[in-house]
Amino acid sequence: MKNVFISPNLRKEGITKALEETCQVLTSCGAKITMPIKAQTTGVSVKNISYVDDEKAIQKADFIVALGGDGTILRIAKKAAMYNIPLIGVNVGHVGFMSELERSEIGLISKIFDGEYTLDNRMMLDLELLRNGKIIYNKTALNDVTIIKQNPFHIITIDICADSVPVTKFRGDGVIVSTPTGSTAYSLAAGGPIIEPSAENLAITPICPHDLSAKSFVFSKEREIAVTASGLDGSSVCVSTDGDHGVEVLPDDIVIVRKSRLETNLIRIKGKSFYHILRKKLSDGGNER
Repeated sequence: MKNVFISPNLRKEGITKALEETCQVLTSCGAKITMPIKAQTTGVSVKNISYVDDEKAIQKADFIVALGGDGTILRIAKKAAMYNIPLIGVNVGHVGFMSELERSEIGLISKIFDGEYTLDNRMMLDLELLRNGKIIYNKTALNDVTIIKQNPFHIITIDICADSVPVTKFRGDGVIVSTPTGSTAYSLAAGGPIIEPSAENLAITPICPHDLSAKSFVFSKEREIAVTASGLDGSSVCVSTDGDHGVEVLPDDIVIVRKSRLETNLIRIKGKSFYHILRKKLSDGGNER
């Protein structure tokens, strides 16, 4: 554990001081530190830091420190998963379900160098957007895939199949397909079920359905979910992953969601159970998107 990549949310208040504290802990443990090129603007006064391209740094890293919140983890998760690099989140600001440490606990990072940690493996989702039988867009998500209307004053029709078998059809604002990690994010806000990470299920949660019979579903990780969606008056629909900007979905397009071969490995130091973290975070008022 000698090469550490720090991925900071540069928009966070006080991020420079948090970076300096993190670098001091890592340096005292003999680590070689790399950060994104854009992080040079912070003016961190710690010597021997290399500023390089994210992907190159991640490939050589032993682990990643995500300084920010859950959104910061989501932004780095796919690249980390591609190279099987574990990461630890440090919450700087808002409450975060995935962040292991709070700002005041940065010093605990030193435990990683003594082997005092465990890895929490989180399933991810693969999204494919099919148009005329061809994949025109694909992405990997840690939290969720969302199919949603783009016009706030109209509703859309959602049709869902699992392994080519019709499951449900309803009208509303959209639908969320989430991992257990994502079940405590947007899906929870939409009334979806909370799923513990080890269950590795897919949750389907309607968003503001105009149908009292529209319910949430929990599927096995082996299921392939297919969603079609269209605006009742020709209004636009889009699909996005982990809260990004997304792309437009046409009426004849098919959104395919399945369990990814990639996993996000979260470093755990404090040994708190999922339910302990859940109770605390919910009582503290939610998480960062």
